[in-house]
Amino acid sequence: MILINAAPERPIKLFQPFTPIYVPIGIGYLLAALEREDIPVRVVDQQVEPDVLGRIQAQLTGLPKPYFFGISVLTAAFHHAIMLARRLKELYPDSIICFGGIHPTAMPDEVLSYPQVDYVIRGEGEQVLPELYRRVRNGEDISMIGGLSFRRGGEAVHNPPSRIAAPLDDLPFPYDRFDPSVYDLGFIISSRGCPHACIFCSNRITTGRTYRIRSASTIIADLELLWKKYGKTQILFLDDNLLVNHRRIEELLAEIRRRGLHKVLNFSFQARGDNVSPELLRELYAAGFRSVFFGLETASERIMKIIRKGETVAQCVAAVRMAKEAGLHVSATFIYALPTETHEDRMDCVRLSRDLGLDMVRYNNATPYPGTELYTIAKQEGSLQVQGLYENFNAVSTFIENPFRPIPFSYVPKGSTEEEIRRDILFSYFASYLNFTRLRTIFVRPDRGVRWFSAGERVRDVLDKIPAIVLLASMLAVKFGQLFYYAVVKRTTAISFRFFLQVFGGTFDRSRRSMRR
Repeated sequence: MILINAAPERPIKLFQPFTPIYVPIGIGYLLAALEREDIPVRVVDQQVEPDVLGRIQAQLTGLPKPYFFGISVLTAAFHHAIMLARRLKELYPDSIICFGGIHPTAMPDEVLSYPQVDYVIRGEGEQVLPELYRRVRNGEDISMIGGLSFRRGGEAVHNPPSRIAAPLDDLPFPYDRFDPSVYDLGFIISSRGCPHACIFCSNRITTGRTYRIRSASTIIADLELLWKKYGKTQILFLDDNLLVNHRRIEELLAEIRRRGLHKVLNFSFQARGDNVSPELLRELYAAGFRSVFFGLETASERIMKIIRKGETVAQCVAAVRMAKEAGLHVSATFIYALPTETHEDRMDCVRLSRDLGLDMVRYNNATPYPGTELYTIAKQEGSLQVQGLYENFNAVSTFIENPFRPIPFSYVPKGSTEEEIRRDILFSYFASYLNFTRLRTIFVRPDRGVRWFSAGERVRDVLDKIPAIVLLASMLAVKFGQLFYYAVVKRTTAISFRFFLQVFGGTFDRSRRSMRR
């Protein structure tokens, strides 16, 4: 079997030198599950392969016919996945193609409308894919395989969901199957899933609202492997929410300290504001945790209820302040273009970011991924905009897109315009990062933060990237010039010249309250 990670094309390759290449996590776990069943399997990753078809052809040597291709698909990569499936069917007409991942789970009927796709696995695939492979090879019945969708007589058939989830401890991640000179291996996953119901989150599509954990012993084994074999000292916990279960975290922290790993490693993680306490944050810091990421999303309590975050702005604000008091570097994300949002709501996010002194902050545009409640809301409003095969489903497009070829938003809430939101996002970035101290931290302290952007860990790395840095600065200067022109010269946005002076002069209206009703 060939496992293929379908990847979207990055809008501007200029950013590639500054962002890590992450291992395709889902592919990695499928690889482990297939190898455990003694099924011959190879991996091709579209995000790093310049010639995907050539690489696939080379990997087919020694594999039995008909060839079996398993393609992992995110919504933003759906276009590339379909194009690849078409070419594979042209080159290998008798091959078997199975799609899996978040987008096929959410939209199995849509995926099966393409004749090149034979099967869709909905939900987690570690148990389903090996069984499907064996049954297809042996010509056996597939009608009882849980979580499988396929065509029968031209109609889509969806078997009931699989009720079996692979125990996480039984699937150690195969770090050794990924080239450390290509991928950033400094990550670990200690749990899977999230019990919350945020309307914009697509991660929950494959797992539902279940939450499963790994044992402390297997986590420690991975940490020691990453340190001793690969020399990694900065480890990012990729859990959706590390702190759901406090008891298991306390056990893990105690084991990290007992093994002395807190002396040689430092950790970054993601958490919710309603899951932290001063005591827990101090314990995390003592165990080597140095950076935390919070999804703040909004500064409006009204919008927080609409997006069903299950926590309040006040709780998030308190969490950030507790984290900074504990000594942690704090990163956060705000989402713009949420339902009912206004320009003033977005500017309150900038105020809140500055009031809290966030070390790093990202401003995303709301993206209604299929399978989420936000997707349903966007369709009901008549505000869903799908370009081609979801090529415009990119939550960070405003910052990374070509300034002369903007990527259309997939959703614009009623009461706002796309141009207004785009300019508010750019203004928010400039208001947050046109600061010498913050820029210096980004370039000098790559060990801090959640690796959204890194100029390198050594001085030599930074020097090697000087040409790219100059080009990046030029592109951002163009965007700033465009923003200033429309805001100040043409006055076609709510951001006024006085507002520019307030923000970039350091007198941004701090008398306003950080939170709005």
